[in-house]
Order: sequence, then C-alpha cells, then structure tokens
Amino acid sequence: MTPSDAAPRSPQSLGRAAQILIGLYALLDPTRPKLFDATDHGLFYSRYVSASFLVGLATIVTFLLWFRRCRYNAQALSVGPFAHTPGWAVGAWFTPVLMWWRPRRTALDIHRAVGHDPAPGTTVTLINAWWAAWIAHMAGALTATSESYADSVVLSVVNQALYLTAAVFVILVIQRITVAQARAVATYAPMA
Repeated sequence: MTPSDAAPRSPQSLGRAAQILIGLYALLDPTRPKLFDATDHGLFYSRYVSASFLVGLATIVTFLLWFRRCRYNAQALSVGPFAHTPGWAVGAWFTPVLMWWRPRRTALDIHRAVGHDPAPGTTVTLINAWWAAWIAHMAGALTATSESYADSVVLSVVNQALYLTAAVFVILVIQRITVAQARAVATYAPMA
C-alpha cells in the first residue's frame, strides 16, 4: 500500500508546530536590520545566530512535513486526479525555477481537494497573498546579495516587512487548510 492509498491523517499536530515555529523564527531571524552593531560579534551574537539557525531548520522541516501530509491527505480526500505526485509537494521547494510557482499551485490543489471552507475564495486569496509576499521577499533577498544593495537599510527593512507579512499569511493558510482537512479526515469514508 502506498502512502497515497492510505487513509488520510489529521495534520493538526504538524500544523500547530509549524505555526509556532514560523512565528518564533520570524522573531529570531538573524538578518533583522540593526539588531546588532556590525562590529558586535561576541558570544551573545554567536549563540543568537546558532539558535536562530536551529529554529529555522526545525521550521523548514516541520512546515514541509505538514505540507506533505496535507498533499497526501488531499489525494485521499479528492475524487479527481492531481497533476503532480505528492513528492513534488516537497521537491518543488528545492527545484530551481519550479520553486517560484509550483508550491503555490500545490497549496491551491490541497485547498481545492477538501473544499469545505465556507468561503473558499478567501482561502485562495490568502494563499495568493502569502505567495506574493513570499516571492517579493525572496526577490528582495536575492537583490540584497548584490554588491550595490548589500548595505541598503531601506531594502533590508522592506525585505523584513515582506518576510513578516508572508509569515503571518502562511500561519493563516496553515490554519485554514488544517481545519478543513481535520474536518474532512474526521468524516472520511474510503471509496469501495
């Protein structure tokens, strides 16, 4: 039996953990502008960066586990086929070029598979807002790596605002999808 043939499992625990870690990482992000003086690289700074790295890593892993679980659930709960395998729910995040649009497409597919949202357009709008903020943040991060913008405080502040906005939106997306899937999983009856 493949994971896609298995009964769906509630994503609530992973969803809650991902939300908490995303919020915590948004507070600990080591690239926060002006948090530390450029010359202040003492013990506190190194511990802060280490803690931030560990929380960031845990955040990525937990979010991807939640996303993968939701994608498997979507396949079990949906009557229609999906364009991509559940492995792409994680793989697309790490694939050059595809990472700019495929995860959003997967999130929309996950949402549409359960369709129990009383106002489905609001979740689609929320997914689109999250993705727009995330892509803008990623573009800003790439721009900040160029020599001409490396010391731009304005770009740094705007990029942080975009990151925090994306974090708030993804926490809300996780909540919406998790609630809808938990409801669908609770009433799941496999097709004969």
